[in-house]
Formats: sequence, structure tokens, C-alpha cells
Amino acid sequence: MNETESKDKKDASWKQMIQLAMFIAGVLGEIFNTDQIQEKIRSKGKLRKDLLKFFEVVTDTYTEIREEWQKFYQSELGMEVDLSGVQIPEKPEGDYRLIFIAKGLTPNKVFDSWKFPKWRYSDDLDKAVPTNKRTASESYAIWALAGDEPDKEFLGKSTKQVDPNMEIGMTLLERMIFESKYFAETGKHLDVKGVTFCSGSRSSGGNVPYVDLNTDGRVCVYWYYLDRSHAKCGVRRAVTL
Repeated sequence: MNETESKDKKDASWKQMIQLAMFIAGVLGEIFNTDQIQEKIRSKGKLRKDLLKFFEVVTDTYTEIREEWQKFYQSELGMEVDLSGVQIPEKPEGDYRLIFIAKGLTPNKVFDSWKFPKWRYSDDLDKAVPTNKRTASESYAIWALAGDEPDKEFLGKSTKQVDPNMEIGMTLLERMIFESKYFAETGKHLDVKGVTFCSGSRSSGGNVPYVDLNTDGRVCVYWYYLDRSHAKCGVRRAVTL
């Protein structure tokens, strides 16, 4: 493309943008009166956020990631899933990655799909961990810190200190599918040095489930007391809608 063609293309894009802006302005004029428009102008931050959320539906910036996760579920768990309609939480500041939980997914299904050495404290994790902040009754998405170890700010603190009401951390299911995706991408494991307290879940005994890589090379699912802490153990933050 030469310089003239590039300029013509840019000019055409600007004309289309102006046409779109005029159309939006006309629609807003039909919806809001003068006082309401002034109120919107005074709340520019919220208005901008609402507009971005609306246009994200039209121009989904996460299309490739959705498709990547759909392929992952097909190849690793034999699940045909459609994640196109899943709402994405606002991304927090920092190095976070997007994790999709598919409808119908359970800890047992994830554990059975693992192709690496593994161990679980109960043959039925679904029954052993009955209390969860979020379940896969519908597909959903969370943001989790991208690091391969627990969040540094929570290391050495008990679940009771950090997340007694299951508001901050990942559920057991979320941590387990994170393990699956991370291993599929890298051939490596999470929590090689540390342990993730899955504080968004509780075992049948009221304790917190955890996941880590044991010294014998097995990925282990076990539990820990809510009021106990360890220097290498901590919560992994999950950011949701």
C-alpha cells in the first residue's frame, strides 16, 4: 500500500467514525433530556466505563483467548464449549491472566483429566468440597495473577486472616483448571515452591482445600486448617464480576 492509498484509507475510517459518533449522539438525544445529558457529562468516568462495556460486546477484545480456551477444553477434557457469551470482569492492574470455567466442570472431572502424577485426599472431591463461592452451573471467567506461586502479599497468612468469608481467593475448581491450562502451555506445574490455599472453597469438615506440587513429583489436592499458616502457603486472588 502506497502513501496515497494509506491516507485515503485513514480518511475513510475517520469519516465512518464521525458518522458513527453522529448516530450515537442522535440516539442519546432521543433517550435523554437536557438535564440527564448534563448529569452524564458530569459523570464522564462512569459514562466512559459504560460505553466501553457496551462496545466490548460489539468488538470483543478477548475473542482469541475465548477460542484458545475452547480448544483447550476440547483437547484436554473432551468438552465442546461455547465461551463467546461469557461476561469478562474488568481487568485489574498488574500481571493478571484470564481463566474460563466451563459449564458443568467439577473438581473430579479436572482431576481425572490430569495426565501427570497426582494424588487427592478423597476419591470424590465433589463431595469432599461441597462449599464453593462459585460453581460451574454456568460458564464464567475470572482474572488470576499470572505468577506460578501464591500471591506474595498473602504468604505466611492463614485463610482465616485473609479470606474468612470466601471473598478473595480462587475456588478449588479454579485452581485445578489453572493447573491444567498452565501444564498444557508449559509442561510445568504451579506451586512448585509454595502452596495455594483455595480460600473460595471449604471442605466438608470446614477446612480450606489446597493444591501444590509435592516433593515426590505429584500434584496434590489436600486440606489445611483455616487458622493455620505457613511461610510458603497463601491465597491466590480471583477477580470476578
